[in-house]
Amino acid sequence: MIKGYWGKILRIDLSSRKIVEQELDPELLRVVIGGAGLGAKILYDEVSREVGPYDPENKLIFGIGPFQGTKIPGAAKWSVISKSPITRIFADSAGGSSWGYLFKRCGYDSLVIEGKAENPVYILITSEKVKIEDASEIWGKDAIETINILRSRIKSRNVSIACIGKAGENLVGIANIVIDEHSFAGRCGLGAVMGSKNLKAVIVTGDKEIPFYDKDRLEDISKNLRKKVAREAKFLNTDGTIGGVIPAEEKGYLPIKYWRGDTWKEGVKNISAPVYNKILKAKPKSCIYCPIGCHRLINVEISPGEFLKGSGPEYETLGMLGSNCLIDDLIAITKANDLCTRYGIDTISAGAFLGFAIECYERGLLSTEDCAGLNLKWGDGELLQDFIKQLGEKKGMGELFADGIIEAAKKIGKEAEEIAVHVKGLDLPAIDGRAFYSLSLNYATGTRGACHMRGYPHISSLGALYPEAGITEVQNRFSIEKIEYLTAKYQDLCALYNSLVLCQFMIWGKMTLTDIVECLNAITGWSLTVKDAMGVGEAIFNLQRLVDVKFGAKRSDDKLPKRMFEPARRGGRAGKYIPFFDKILDKYYNFRGWDRNGKPTLEKIKELNLDKVVSEVI
Repeated sequence: MIKGYWGKILRIDLSSRKIVEQELDPELLRVVIGGAGLGAKILYDEVSREVGPYDPENKLIFGIGPFQGTKIPGAAKWSVISKSPITRIFADSAGGSSWGYLFKRCGYDSLVIEGKAENPVYILITSEKVKIEDASEIWGKDAIETINILRSRIKSRNVSIACIGKAGENLVGIANIVIDEHSFAGRCGLGAVMGSKNLKAVIVTGDKEIPFYDKDRLEDISKNLRKKVAREAKFLNTDGTIGGVIPAEEKGYLPIKYWRGDTWKEGVKNISAPVYNKILKAKPKSCIYCPIGCHRLINVEISPGEFLKGSGPEYETLGMLGSNCLIDDLIAITKANDLCTRYGIDTISAGAFLGFAIECYERGLLSTEDCAGLNLKWGDGELLQDFIKQLGEKKGMGELFADGIIEAAKKIGKEAEEIAVHVKGLDLPAIDGRAFYSLSLNYATGTRGACHMRGYPHISSLGALYPEAGITEVQNRFSIEKIEYLTAKYQDLCALYNSLVLCQFMIWGKMTLTDIVECLNAITGWSLTVKDAMGVGEAIFNLQRLVDVKFGAKRSDDKLPKRMFEPARRGGRAGKYIPFFDKILDKYYNFRGWDRNGKPTLEKIKELNLDKVVSEVI
């Protein structure tokens, strides 16, 4: 077997309670690596278009790669892969903390869960055993309560817990997976898939020594990279992602008033650094072996004698629960963030839902009676908290949004479907594509829907370049020149990252492709070049696209919401939106080697060796 891998997939059928180990083909790993790449392969082979996200036949895959179990900075990341309940296409979401590290040390390269348990259960995986345990007593508990209860049962210091809250149990389409209280596999509703299987948690605690090809070389590289990343990404330790909120407003990419607002200069000061750090008493929190510490731990007195401690809101949450809803009450946002953690709810989509609902109410598309007792208006922190409670309980407005933005808009009717801001059912994250034309193209063509972390092209306009991938100059964010190249290369790079698996913030730590390839070769004994690695990323992205095609995606789904063609009147993106979109999409498809309907051609499939990977070509 290849060094750095165990060569084993752990498969658990919750319906039959059958637990088996499956051998991995070493040649397959050279093409898909692991993580989101191997997950895409499993989905393509084993889940048909007809299988619904909540059907027992759907697979829930916890994927790691060769980087897990190492001390490489950023290698705390790992992937969850499934068919999404809100997009009904390929979905992968990345978690952190120490789950991936400890799972790798249990002796496996991937966990595949199918079926549905008769009663609530949790899974315990150690170096010696795998057990399915009764979870009836913790079903109904929030995510933090669940983690604390389960942690008290495990007689080990090195334990990591991935669980769902009540939103996942209630099959709320935007439910996420909470890891050790401070990390989240946040997008695409994979917590709801977990809930559909009556699976409350997956606990890992492993201590096996992983076989590396050149352990000493790997340790030297890792040590040097930790020093470099700590030095170059120090700004992320100081303020976390919160430091990006004010610059986002200035440049015009912060979401304001459900993407209708242009500027919010006074409001943004109240939810960003340095106010954030002072009020919430924020301190950095790291995933295992990460020198950055981008997460925020807070300790704030919200009322006399009552303190809110734990994971604080980060950039995306401040954008979607804050500026998107015109809420500048930092304490209210923090309370709402805590509710999302406890319920296990994606804060991005939660904020999008509220903004959408307020606009629909303003336009007369929702009546007072439709609003389930909520007084929908902008800038109301109490409303935000009440709305999240209804989402998590799947009551009131929570019923309306239970299956995502597309289904909610259909229920409302009239022009609601034109108002909804999403791609393929995934609400836009807190970066406006009108402020970065390459990001607009990336949103439209993303394999999981609108996502800035499954294609990162806009950072080339912010100074984060990849010369080894041909991106050598800071890009004009409002230019369409070579936009198809820029977008595709960053998408391929992100596909590689999410298969290794590696945190994309390492880009800000100046970790180069050469660094990444040297780590991979020291782990495995391979002799890959940078060009080889980018080819692997391209193959994985195309494989994920093939999953989407199999599940029914087509050119008409590669589109931007109507609002993304409405320019701002003032601010950092005044007058801007991506022009000639259909022509640009044609250029992108041609560059990718896809046909006019967005399907990879047989020639491209063979070029990338994917014909040897997929069981059949649709």
